[in-house]
Amino acid sequence: MSVSNIFELGELFEQVQVRRIFPDGKTFVDCIAKEDLSVIRNRYESEKNNPGFDLAAFVHQHFVMPGAVSARYESDPDESLEDHLKKLWPVLTRKPQAPKNDSLIPLPHDYIVPGGRFREIYYWDSFFTMLGLQVSNRIGLIENMVDNFSYLIDHIGYVPNGNRRYFIGRSQPPFFACMVQLLSEEKGKDILVKYLPQLQKEHGFWMKGKDKLSGNPITVNRVARMDADSILNRYWDENDTPRPESYREDIELAAGQNDKGKMYRHVRA
Repeated sequence: MSVSNIFELGELFEQVQVRRIFPDGKTFVDCIAKEDLSVIRNRYESEKNNPGFDLAAFVHQHFVMPGAVSARYESDPDESLEDHLKKLWPVLTRKPQAPKNDSLIPLPHDYIVPGGRFREIYYWDSFFTMLGLQVSNRIGLIENMVDNFSYLIDHIGYVPNGNRRYFIGRSQPPFFACMVQLLSEEKGKDILVKYLPQLQKEHGFWMKGKDKLSGNPITVNRVARMDADSILNRYWDENDTPRPESYREDIELAAGQNDKGKMYRHVRA
C-alpha cells in the first residue's frame, strides 16, 4: 500500500509520537521525507528489530526537520509599530510551492503565516492578519490570500483549519465573507460578485444536513437544531481518530474513555 502522508506511516508514526522523539508532536507531521514514504516505512519494518536500532537516528536520517518560521528574526523595541510591521511582513510571507512529501497543501499565491511553530496559513487568523495588511497598504497580498482561500473552497469544498493535509476534516469560524468584504473596501463591489460562487459553496458546506433536522436528530455534521425555528452551526470534524499533530496527547486523553471515537471527534473540532 502506498503512503501519501507521514501520519499514514502506521507503527513508525505511532512510535515517533508516543515515544516523544520530538517534544512537540507537530514537528514530525511537518517534516519532509527524503524518499518516498512507502520506501521509508518498508525500511523501518526491516530494521526496527535489529539490535541497537535507534528510532531517533532513523528519523533524522530519513526526514528533513522543519524549522521555526522566524527563528532568526529579532524585533527592535525602539521601532514604531508601523516600522515593525513593514519589516515583519516579508519574514512571515511564504511562497505558494510545497516540496514533495510535505504535508503542506500547495496554494497558488503568496500568503502570511503566524510564525514560530506555525509554518502554515490558518483560516480565521488570516482575517486579522489582513486587517494589518490593510493598514500597511499591502492590498495585493490581501487579494492573494483571498484567492488562496477561494482555491481551497473550490478544490476541497471548504477552508480547512490550515493548509496542512492533517487539518482536512475540520474548519474554523467562516471568515471568508469578512475577507471578501475587506477586499471590496479596497477594490470595489465587483469583488463581491467575483467570489459569490465560493461564498455560496462555503455556506452550503456549513449548512450540509440541515434538511435532516426536521425529525429526531438535533445535530448533523455542522448544523444543530435549537428549536423548531432556530438552527445554529457548530464545530465538527469528519474524523474520529487522534489528531496527527497531537497524537500522543489525544491517546493519553482517551485512556479509559468508553467512546474514544466520540472524544477524538470532539477534541479535533
